[in-house]
Parts: sequence; structure tokens; C-alpha cells
Amino acid sequence: MIHARAIHDRTDDRPAARPDGGETPPDAGGRGDRRWGAPSTAVPPGADPSRCPYCDRPFPSDRRRTLHLGDAHAAELTDEQAEAVAAVRDEEADDLFVYHLKVVAAIVLLLMGLAYVYAFVLS
Repeated sequence: MIHARAIHDRTDDRPAARPDGGETPPDAGGRGDRRWGAPSTAVPPGADPSRCPYCDRPFPSDRRRTLHLGDAHAAELTDEQAEAVAAVRDEEADDLFVYHLKVVAAIVLLLMGLAYVYAFVLS
């Protein structure tokens, strides 16, 4: 079991939180360095982030920026941006559907495996 250290037990020089209230220090590295509660907008150092045209918030990909536009700035979107948001949401729904199919297939295979074990091994 992994135990998180309390902030007062920190031995490194990094700040405990960002000034804007986020929980990832500004110098955090890639995905392995992320902490629980860190925003999904964390961009690795040296990367050229995609930025929101309204609030200048950085995003690691255009897809996440487009989803942010639809969620946070829906009233301010142009027609082109609204179409892009709709397209990305459709892609997101398709990806979620495929994920659900994979989960159902895994559950069915698990149940069939358990039935096989019960029928031929345990009986």
C-alpha cells in the first residue's frame, strides 16, 4: 500500500501548491510526476502548449482545448469553434462507446472462464 507524505514532511525545495490553487507545482514533469487532484492541463516543460484564446490556459492537446472551449466558453464561441466542439464531442462519445464494449466483452469473457472452471475443473 502506498502512503502519501504530509506536506510538512516534504524534503525537496518545490512549493506545495501553485499560486493559482492547483495542486501540481509549476516545475512538475510529465505524467509520472502528476499528483492526485492535479489539473489535466499540466503541460510538460519545454512543450509548446495549445492555449485557450479566451483565458490563455495551456492544454497538452488541441482536443482538450476544444473540449474546454465547449465547457467554459460556450456562449462566446464562433460558428467554426462550435462545429469543432461538436465534432470532438462526437469523437469522445464514440471513444466512450468503444470503451464500454471492451468492458462488456471483458466481463463476458471472465464469466465464461469462471463457468468453464466450475463445469470442468470443480465438478
